[in-house]
Amino acid sequence: MTYFSSAAAAPRAAAGHGARSKGRIAGVDAARGLALLGMVAVHIVPLAVISSSGAQVPSWAASLFAGRASALFVVLAGLGLALLSGGAARAAAGKLAGVRRAVAVRAILIFVIGLGLGMLDTNVAVILVHYGLLFLCAIPFLNMRARALGFWAAGWLLLSPLALYLLRPLLAGVLEPSRLGPSPLPEDLASPAVFLADLLVTGYYPLLVWFGFILAGLCVGRLGLSRPPVALAIGATGAVLALGSKAFSAWLLAQPGALASLAKATGLSGRELAVSQVTGQRLSGAMETPWFLGLSAPHTGAPLDVLHVTGCALAVLGAAQLLCLALSALLGQVGDMLLWPLTGAGAATLTLYAAHLVALDLFSEVSAPLPRNLLFIIYAVGCLLFGLVLKFLGRRGPLEALVHSVSRTLGRSS
Repeated sequence: MTYFSSAAAAPRAAAGHGARSKGRIAGVDAARGLALLGMVAVHIVPLAVISSSGAQVPSWAASLFAGRASALFVVLAGLGLALLSGGAARAAAGKLAGVRRAVAVRAILIFVIGLGLGMLDTNVAVILVHYGLLFLCAIPFLNMRARALGFWAAGWLLLSPLALYLLRPLLAGVLEPSRLGPSPLPEDLASPAVFLADLLVTGYYPLLVWFGFILAGLCVGRLGLSRPPVALAIGATGAVLALGSKAFSAWLLAQPGALASLAKATGLSGRELAVSQVTGQRLSGAMETPWFLGLSAPHTGAPLDVLHVTGCALAVLGAAQLLCLALSALLGQVGDMLLWPLTGAGAATLTLYAAHLVALDLFSEVSAPLPRNLLFIIYAVGCLLFGLVLKFLGRRGPLEALVHSVSRTLGRSS
């Protein structure tokens, strides 16, 4: 296929029971590892390719990971915040202030790292600035129970896409430009109105919508994921939500005039529109028609897109946790060790996310002649080997260690 376009000492480490290792939930780390590999895939493998018949088709990376990997990444961030603030038990009142300070410090550090990574020449929409701000937005919710978080998450996921549909065209008419480049840069801070508009509404990861993923993760983190029935319920709920939203989207877009209206608004042919519904590319004009609300294409922020990727995230998380629990129950420590490359990479996503962007920039000329699928395999193997080494040594990734140390130190200070 021709590429068409681009988006662009062991026992100590294995201590613990079941799917837990050194206080971590293995299924969560496995899901993080999958999210990392998914993001690496869409950063390297073009989202659309030319098939042997000469037709433009979505790549495997787009079909599997476009929109889903980054949403999973953010849902797991919310889950991590829930675990940091006490998990199912919640943090004691006396410790909550320290937890909030630690989260705020983490948020600032990740924000700064994200600004730095945005300066690289990678053609990647770096998510870390948004990730850091989502952490800050989550601070008021860190003491909530699962039930309250569930209501907040459901309401946010259902209503925020409608708010986006109304606000994005409004801001586009008021601000010029109304959005930044692929990633926020330090110099963008000099244009605060556009900077905030891009981060909140008009950009690639609008916080207005993506905060719902954080809330969903916070809710799940309060449910006791280490119990098999809970993991099964989360996975099944996610699967129903993911499949149901896709099916409903397909039904809506099959109505008379739907696809024609979207094609006219986007300037795409019928075939191009079909590909864009998988890749999420070239759909910026879709908001000109109410049929936008029937889309489930990645990164559109449409209601069914948001519900679909949330469902996918929950399904992957539940399945990953059940797999880890099953392997641990059947094979004991050997079962845990089989997943060390993936869980190790998942425990070092900040380091590996940053490292793969730096490598894409530094080695762009060297890697340019390589087939994109081969290049992805090289990066994926590198991530998994690094994860295996970290698990074997029982250590954090370098950036994780830095963020943990600084946030823990400042979080304890009054």
